[in-house]
Amino acid sequence: MAVLFVIILTIVLIILGERFIFDLNQWFNPAYSQYSGGYPVYSDSYYPTTPSSANYDQGDYEMYRLLIHTAFAIPILLAGFLLYFWLYYRKIESPNKIIAWPYFIFSIWMTLHLVVEAFYFLIEQYEKLGIYIVLIVLVGLLTWLVLFIQKRWHQKHQLQA
Repeated sequence: MAVLFVIILTIVLIILGERFIFDLNQWFNPAYSQYSGGYPVYSDSYYPTTPSSANYDQGDYEMYRLLIHTAFAIPILLAGFLLYFWLYYRKIESPNKIIAWPYFIFSIWMTLHLVVEAFYFLIEQYEKLGIYIVLIVLVGLLTWLVLFIQKRWHQKHQLQA
């Protein structure tokens, strides 16, 4: 029964996190009023109404959004890892270890969301360079994944490498 509640808690945490980063962007992104989620908002006058008001382009909006999401996702990732390792390595006999999984999965989800958003930003803003960066990161990640799986397979079947 606890596993069912862990799954529900994980889903609720992911929905809450996605909604929160959307609201963070709306609250703290100075270019949000001009781009409101990706579409430019044009005023009636060509010039800014006050001397201090700034004009932002789509790149500014995307950069601010990425920075705001990074400021949220990195602490969530650190907190998820700390909670997981604290419960699994400090509280070895604790029956509450299952509660670490939803928060750990949530922190991984937010990190993956951030990585995909960063790749999207690189491809959109720096087309050729962004594609190379994304492909090089994917090659590195897939190489590591193959080595990791192969190592686990050898351990499982007790083969010498």
